[in-house]
Amino acid sequence: MEIQLVLPEESQAEELALQRNDWEVIRYTGDTKYPYTKEDALADIRSFLEEENKSRVTRTILADGRPAGIVYFYLPWRGQKSVELGYWLGKQYWGQGIATRAAKQLCDYAFSTLDINRICASALEANTGSWRVMEKLGMRQEGRFVKAIYQDGAFFDDLYYAVLREEYHLT
Repeated sequence: MEIQLVLPEESQAEELALQRNDWEVIRYTGDTKYPYTKEDALADIRSFLEEENKSRVTRTILADGRPAGIVYFYLPWRGQKSVELGYWLGKQYWGQGIATRAAKQLCDYAFSTLDINRICASALEANTGSWRVMEKLGMRQEGRFVKAIYQDGAFFDDLYYAVLREEYHLT
């Protein structure tokens, strides 16, 4: 499967809404807006484009030319040398290495173009797929925030991962 990262476009809103309007996808994103509509996707895309290269870098993940999800990082602020990576992927694309490949492309971009020393990310302990992506990127677990996230009437541990520039393998 061919994976490309492209700037989000309004024309992707309908497909991105279809991919994200699934509780199994949304429950791990930190933004549990559900149902997630085309109008929500349009608002998010417009926000991504407004924030592009100001506070974040966001890309639509295309799988064989179709919008499959989003990958992004927040830019360093106040002289920091670290970025925070995030991503989500439509359920039909899970388990195929797509999130790992997309996140790797964006991490390569970050380390190649920005004056940073570190990329970090977090995931709920229950989101095994997400923290496995982080491990495949060469990230190590740096912390566990016990019962830090309250969602759906239950507490979840939040796992923090990171990789340093000197540890990361550019492709």
